[in-house]
Amino acid sequence: MKKSILLLLVFFYLLPLRAQDMLWGLQFKSGIATQDFHEVSGRLVVPELAVFTNYQVPNLPFEVGVSLGFGLYGTQLEKRNDLYVGFNDELRLRRNNNTLSMAGVFRFFPQVYGKVFPFMEAQIGALYGYTRFKIREDAFSEPIELERDMGNWTRLSQLGGGVMIPLGSEINANLELRLMYQNTGRLEYLTKGDVNYVPDPDGQVNGTFEYSPRRSTFNMIQPSIGLSFYFD
Repeated sequence: MKKSILLLLVFFYLLPLRAQDMLWGLQFKSGIATQDFHEVSGRLVVPELAVFTNYQVPNLPFEVGVSLGFGLYGTQLEKRNDLYVGFNDELRLRRNNNTLSMAGVFRFFPQVYGKVFPFMEAQIGALYGYTRFKIREDAFSEPIELERDMGNWTRLSQLGGGVMIPLGSEINANLELRLMYQNTGRLEYLTKGDVNYVPDPDGQVNGTFEYSPRRSTFNMIQPSIGLSFYFD
């Protein structure tokens, strides 16, 4: 899986690129859990920010590119005074559940002429789901402890489409509206409430974390809105 992503990146950067053929953009996604992801973890909504760059193939209605996304599917804050033996001050234990996605992008523009440009899009790559925690004295202090609870890779594919709406020749930018369906392999992951801290009953050593991981795909419907720019 990692080799396929590397090959996509190498292929993309070996193309004879020209600056005016490059599209750069940001997309704000809101993933809604479906199928076994919904059955196992409930109706999760996963906000995600993705950056992408596409190469417009000259004289053809195609774009190829790469996309990198970061999502958050849950966060939990606990305030505890029993995390360390001999230290009774209240500390903040923050745990975030994140996703990192990397994919190659293929876009096809049908020969439709007007004020908007519809397109179909497919992506293939990998998704990394991981949970990490930070222990701090307050919200702005340096972490006393920063660790990763769990992390797993799986394959990722997306299929859907959208419209590109030019915002005028002066800024050379587009508003993009998309609707994609994401399909992944199964992986183990943690959601809010799946980690329990158990202090040592004798108070002789630091407590331990108990994990109750879930296992499913990360299948989602992903509406999104974004901005893209061509650079001359």
